[in-house]
Amino acid sequence: MVGDCIWGIMISSKKYKYETYTSEYRLTQKPQTKLKGLPKKRFTNKINFPKVILLVLLLVLVIWPASQKIYDYTLINKIKNTNIQINANNIANQAEKLLSNSILFNRKFIGQVAQKHSQMLPLELNNEMNTLHSNIQYLLNQYPNLIAGIFVWDYQTKNYLSINGDMQIPAASIIKIPILLQMFKRIERGNLSLYEKFKMTSYYRTGGSGYLQYRPENAEFEMNELANYMIRTSDNTATNMILSAVGGAHEMNMALRNWGFAKTYIKTWLPDLYGTNVTTPKDMATILYNSDNPDFLSLENRSKIVEIMSKVKNTSLLKQGIPDNAQLIHKTGDIGEMLGDAGIVTMPDGRRYIITVMVKRKWNDYSARTLINQISSTVYNSFATNNL
Repeated sequence: MVGDCIWGIMISSKKYKYETYTSEYRLTQKPQTKLKGLPKKRFTNKINFPKVILLVLLLVLVIWPASQKIYDYTLINKIKNTNIQINANNIANQAEKLLSNSILFNRKFIGQVAQKHSQMLPLELNNEMNTLHSNIQYLLNQYPNLIAGIFVWDYQTKNYLSINGDMQIPAASIIKIPILLQMFKRIERGNLSLYEKFKMTSYYRTGGSGYLQYRPENAEFEMNELANYMIRTSDNTATNMILSAVGGAHEMNMALRNWGFAKTYIKTWLPDLYGTNVTTPKDMATILYNSDNPDFLSLENRSKIVEIMSKVKNTSLLKQGIPDNAQLIHKTGDIGEMLGDAGIVTMPDGRRYIITVMVKRKWNDYSARTLINQISSTVYNSFATNNL
């Protein structure tokens, strides 16, 4: 009896230990069989695609713009002018518009340039002015942080100075010179009238230089007034109104190609704070030369151009390097990365020369202004003393 009880207790103890061991073993082992009908888990199911898309949108729309300069970002959103309208009848087709505006497949494309039979005369180039070149180069060496593009041309001898003369540089408001010439070309063709009135609407209103941006909606201005505002006070709103009247960037770029320029074009409305509208010092000098070309414009319109460009309010650049009895017609350009001035100087003895100075700089580096003053003074004194 007692033995039977002891034997029973031993059997029960072994059974308990076996079941406990078996349970622990099962807990530590992977299941050997898979239940049928349950979907297999894949790694891609763990990606939360809505969150990923939200993160990408946040990066593109918020984080990236916020990383730009606060001032420029705020200003660009105010003055981007994406709604500026032009006359659709001036556009042959959408493909041509894309090509002429250099945005096809996000690649710059200017198209064929009429160089053999261009409407503008090229500058006749004889000899380079070596002494002046050495003097200017000495000046440039004093400003290692600046990159200057310079082109000077003498009407009398056809001699020239070129330092980075073919370098493509942001044009800033200097691009308003060819816009002015194209306006007069269209007036001569009968497409525009100098005294035709245009309404200033929100489509054209923009920031930067000029006070038309503060005028009331639907205020009217004659084309003649807009031209004066565009050049004399560098008014960007007036410029956009004129640019729209001549067909926008599409027509302007077609004109520049027909004039013979491959490196000068307009890509955006004014103000172009990031320098997408470009030119070269030599191109701008050639455009200035043709502003007095009798085969390009009538005497009446050439005289009006001289009148407009002789009263530019900004006299802090080329004007500082010439005496008061010398005449200057010109247009300045000023954005963060470029400061420049392009014009024609008439000396008291009647001699004339074209000078274009465009300086690439660190953002708003004031030393660019000092350099332009010194270059202008050096060029004028070299002509005055015939030390060229």
